[in-house]
Amino acid sequence: MQRLEGISKEQIMAFASRHLRDNYVVVNKEQGEDTTIKKIDKPAITPIPSNRDYQSDFVADLLKRQPQPIQPQWVDYSADLSFGEVRKGIPVIYKQNTENDLFTLAYKYDFGQSADNAYDVALYYLDYLGTNKMSAEEFKKAMYGLACSVSFSCGNEEMTVTISGLSQNMKQAVALVEQLLNNAKPDKAAYDNLVESILKSRLDAKNNQQECNARLREFGIYGPRNRYTDQMSEKQLRTTKPKDLVERVKQLATYQHTVLYYGPMSMDELNKTMREVHVVKGDLALRGLRNHPYMAQLTPENEVLLAPYDAKNIYMTQYCNNGRKWEPQNTATISLFNEYFGANMNSIVFQEIREARGMAYNATAYYSRPSYMGRTEYATTFVITQNDKMMDCINQFKCIIDTLPESEKAFNLAKESLIKQMASRRVTKMGVINNYLSAQRLGLDYDQAESIYKALPSMTFGDIAAYERDNMVGKTWRYLILGNEAELDMESLARVGAIKRVSLEEIFGY
Repeated sequence: MQRLEGISKEQIMAFASRHLRDNYVVVNKEQGEDTTIKKIDKPAITPIPSNRDYQSDFVADLLKRQPQPIQPQWVDYSADLSFGEVRKGIPVIYKQNTENDLFTLAYKYDFGQSADNAYDVALYYLDYLGTNKMSAEEFKKAMYGLACSVSFSCGNEEMTVTISGLSQNMKQAVALVEQLLNNAKPDKAAYDNLVESILKSRLDAKNNQQECNARLREFGIYGPRNRYTDQMSEKQLRTTKPKDLVERVKQLATYQHTVLYYGPMSMDELNKTMREVHVVKGDLALRGLRNHPYMAQLTPENEVLLAPYDAKNIYMTQYCNNGRKWEPQNTATISLFNEYFGANMNSIVFQEIREARGMAYNATAYYSRPSYMGRTEYATTFVITQNDKMMDCINQFKCIIDTLPESEKAFNLAKESLIKQMASRRVTKMGVINNYLSAQRLGLDYDQAESIYKALPSMTFGDIAAYERDNMVGKTWRYLILGNEAELDMESLARVGAIKRVSLEEIFGY
């Protein structure tokens, strides 16, 4: 450490100049037609029989062994967490760290991007700012000197300011962050650079196949207004004054929020520290901004959304939403169905689509429950496949959805795997608080893993088959396809559902 402290910036620059100046490689990613490519005839691929009901001697030997069962551990919110209040309007969710001297402290606000999309940029901008007393560089050095760090996160419906590090320095670190939150100094040059960086990353995203697929998927599930399209436009970014973003950050001190804490301090010590350094303005009468959630759309009819991307393969998602509201008692059934049907490499979907028939590079399927109470469940499938195999994948997915393949061995393996996952699962540290918050969003006051674990032993293939039959078989789907239309079987695709072409500008929002 002493040697590192003695190295100057000039020495680093001299080292780089001496050793790296002429020893580097530049790789340019060029777009356009590759005229040097050589074609070969595509070989025929014939299906191979699935061997789900067969076992090698090696597997049989493993299954005969009887290891000591892993004993599950569940989160007990009343025993594992404590609840208090720093002051009126600021509740505390607390878990003591008895392992070491590290802490994590977070301010959680119950609104996010869907309430005001400028907050996403405002918190991003904050990372480039100093205060009226220190520059951005000085602030970062001060936090580093305290062995602490701060991060800002703006989700769809929540925002958090998170401070973590060495507990003995928590008070000083929190005081520094409070200075930044309440006295950040706008920097026009830093903002202009940030805007250019954001716009450049947006431009790059349109040339990335995975990014294009993510935007199409979000557009297809949530509609034209979603977390990707609901962003500040280029015009808004260029005309917004930096001080307006800083004012949004300062406004946080007037909104109700929750303090989350995992660390060695006692609850009394935490409350005393927070009362001394946590800045609150007014009586926190304002609950906060109102979210306008991005809601999953229903799929009342078969339809195809086709977005352009010039490649030899397609990314395709099938999406089905019948408007069924999630109910807690179905969680175990959904979890077991996913394990059996499409969530991993041992699933029916992966084996039937990729392994047995060689139709796809990747193939998954999932039945999703919402993150918030009162919202809908939905089913999705996903494949990456060659352009000429598109209809093969669509037809094969329809076949295994409408007639769920039954394998006793595969089902028992899926059930046993899920039971062991639940038993070996450990929720620790800040994860206990996050687990509680996830349960709260669903209107629950208990750890769902325990109910899943207890329900699994008595479940049968008929349980998951019935659930799949009620919610997926014969239902209408929205097909989200990213690909080159000139190389797709559009005539056959038109028989699947009405085709709607969407541009990259539509799915990206810019």
